[in-house]
Amino acid sequence: MYMLPTDKVYAFILVLPKVEAQKSEKDQSCILGEDTQISWKFSGIEKPQVTWFLNDQPIPTNDRFQVTEIDDGTSELSIHQAELADQGIYTAMATNSVGKAEAKITLSIIIKPMITVNLDGSLQAIKEETMTLKIVASGTPKPDIVWMKGNNEIKPNDRVHKTTEDHDDNYIYTLVISHVEPEDQGEYSAKIFNIGESLVSNKCKVTVSKPPIFVVKPTALTVKQDEKACLKIQIDGYPTPKIIWLLNGKQLKAEEGVQMQFNPVTNEAMLVIENVDLEQHAGSITCRLENEYGNEEERVKLEILAAPTITARLPQQRETVTGQDVTLKVVAKGSPRPSAQWFFNDQPIVSENLSVNEANNEYQLVIKRATIEKNEGAYRIVLKNDVGEVHSNSCVVTVLEPVKLKQVVPTSNEAQLKCGETFEITVDVSGKEIPEVRLMKDGEAMQFTNVETTRYKFVVANVQLQHQGVYMMIAKNKTSTEEMTVTLNVTGKFACISQSIVTRYIPTCIFS
Repeated sequence: MYMLPTDKVYAFILVLPKVEAQKSEKDQSCILGEDTQISWKFSGIEKPQVTWFLNDQPIPTNDRFQVTEIDDGTSELSIHQAELADQGIYTAMATNSVGKAEAKITLSIIIKPMITVNLDGSLQAIKEETMTLKIVASGTPKPDIVWMKGNNEIKPNDRVHKTTEDHDDNYIYTLVISHVEPEDQGEYSAKIFNIGESLVSNKCKVTVSKPPIFVVKPTALTVKQDEKACLKIQIDGYPTPKIIWLLNGKQLKAEEGVQMQFNPVTNEAMLVIENVDLEQHAGSITCRLENEYGNEEERVKLEILAAPTITARLPQQRETVTGQDVTLKVVAKGSPRPSAQWFFNDQPIVSENLSVNEANNEYQLVIKRATIEKNEGAYRIVLKNDVGEVHSNSCVVTVLEPVKLKQVVPTSNEAQLKCGETFEITVDVSGKEIPEVRLMKDGEAMQFTNVETTRYKFVVANVQLQHQGVYMMIAKNKTSTEEMTVTLNVTGKFACISQSIVTRYIPTCIFS
């Protein structure tokens, strides 16, 4: 009988290691400085031994790298306080006597975003110019940015542009707004983020301003008397500038005849002066712009064309004395400044003695050393400019002569006569104006014996003692007074006797 062997035979089946995962390679990230774990689960008969590699280099076990094997076949690599050098491809290789299997994963080290250059707290933007906001930040991977105005995200358009520039491990984020408008005012900020963290920048308060400027400046204006003057400007500035108009340094107000207009849509302004007047409105007009960020002004000339008018006339008559100077003048206004032509007896005067006082608008003629023959007559002036002319009234200049006394008889200022002789005084009086001629004896008025036109006579046919004395002739006109004296001395036998005695006792003179 045949017996089956009773010894038992055991068979051992070995299985290759296998990765118990859907993929043999995937990515994983870790924030710089934090702990992380990488784990793979392997199966196999005989239990595999797992070895870890970083970028194909074995990973030593130390305080930062530790490997933990779990009964279910999981191998876990723990990394303490991850560093930048820890990023790369991690390979877990499971090995048994049959073979080996490996699993790979890429570990990325994430650096949280950090702002190195933040927004300023405020920015003064100039209207219609370009404003720029800039933030410099770092982080891995490269942080994204969202620009905000208030609570609203800023979207790019034809005026708004966003740029990012890499620079030495930093990223420069720029927001550029061109042709800034008042509505661009507000609080600006930015959100900066990557997979590691999200940050919010400082808030920047943007104020839009613009010092006043003239887009269209005022221009000099020439207007005829009593017409309308209109000055136009176009301005810019933010806030809208205050417009101040000045005439010859004095601020104009919206009163009768003066209008100040402004269109806020077009920023056009206008100054209107109705019925301009040479005296009131001619001169310098200044337009001044003011806001809190500056001021600007322009000055132009307002010229008013007016025909000449005389405001101070010539006198109707003027008297002078031979040899003296005479000044004739008128005060006149007109624009352009009138030219002057003086006339004497309707004949033009050409003289170096004509002058114009521009400050006082005086036109003057000086007659030097006036004489009757050359200078007595009618004077007038004609003032003329491009607009018109005016004729003055006539002034009649009369040249007076000083009175003159010419002694004819006696030939000296002293007469020695005897009683009974004839005493005569004869004078000729000359002068343009008929003078007043008087005769005085010892201060008492006397009458001339005879007056023939300009010859005056005083005659005593029979001189007596009482006729003795000082005789004075006085000739006077508007110009001057002339005097002459003749002293009469009466001699004879009784010349020393008083007049009363002689009169009483001696009716006639008795000569020795």
